[in-house]
Amino acid sequence: MYSDQSRRYAIGLWLLLALFAFRVVAQPLSLVLHVAILPPFESWHSAALPYELLLAAQLLILAVFAWTAYRFTRGIVRPRRSMGTVALTVGTVYFLSMVARLILGFTVLRGERWFASPVPTIFHLVLASWVLLYGQFHRAHGEERFSGR
Repeated sequence: MYSDQSRRYAIGLWLLLALFAFRVVAQPLSLVLHVAILPPFESWHSAALPYELLLAAQLLILAVFAWTAYRFTRGIVRPRRSMGTVALTVGTVYFLSMVARLILGFTVLRGERWFASPVPTIFHLVLASWVLLYGQFHRAHGEERFSGR
């Protein structure tokens, strides 16, 4: 029933999760591997949080997203339309905010580090895309619930 549908979404969720996991691993690697394909350590975050706190948050995100993607893979996610609406709303605001941050960082606010840090912004777009895909599944496959009033 829902399992075939959720398994199709699982592929996208795992792919986006893998991109984010790459980001989490690449930042500390950039301290020890000085290769042209990895930006310097400072380029991976905008200094809004100390790195230790950022890393803890990233590991928590990885754990929650991996658990959720696993549930999609197993086909044990029950779609809820209301969850989809919330996730799509949050994901859209998040995504558009990061697009605005990227544009402002390349233009009028290029001197402000938080805006002028494209690498973390791109990975925020990855996270926002994950939330949008999650929301799309719930919205598309969840059943409308009516109160009997």
